[in-house]
Amino acid sequence: MFNLKLYSQNINIKKWNSNDFDFVFLKLDFTSNVTINESMSNEIYVKYKQEGEFKENVLLRTTIDNRQLKIQEIVSPTLKTYNDKLSVHKTVANTIEVTVPINFRTIINTSSCSMNIMSSFSDINIKIDEGNVNLNQKKIKGEIKSISADVFCVNPLSKLLVSSKAGVVSGLYNSSVMPNLVIQTIRGNVSKECFIN
Repeated sequence: MFNLKLYSQNINIKKWNSNDFDFVFLKLDFTSNVTINESMSNEIYVKYKQEGEFKENVLLRTTIDNRQLKIQEIVSPTLKTYNDKLSVHKTVANTIEVTVPINFRTIINTSSCSMNIMSSFSDINIKIDEGNVNLNQKKIKGEIKSISADVFCVNPLSKLLVSSKAGVVSGLYNSSVMPNLVIQTIRGNVSKECFIN
């Protein structure tokens, strides 16, 4: 693990052997961009980049509990609150890139972000409040639940179960057999679209 402070950025890089864990859990409440890549080894790799005026106020904490790797953003215990009207405009822009083996169980909880899933993972579970999830793959197994995040699928070959209570589902059809991927949203749209990285 090492930290770099480049100009107005903080970069934190960490690595673990995936054989030491059963799954990785990510709780990201302050990150605006999440990318999940496939590891070509048995390594779990995290690159966390922070920018913005108040970047020091959010920390990336990792804990190991039994065989669970937990990675969580927390508010710094040394945070000073500001009693001025402009403090609401102070910014923090965090991005994270996580690389895990394709068959490794990965659980992601986030508030508001743009998320890119860049491979055909076999066990991924995503809970997102708002933003978007881009599934840049052909097959994926797992579950995606959102409140108002839009989900974009690229050439899905997975058996799907898709539902949106108030959003629009377009270009995708529910499978008549047991689904590989379950997508549920309350207000988000779910569609088959391409996106550019």
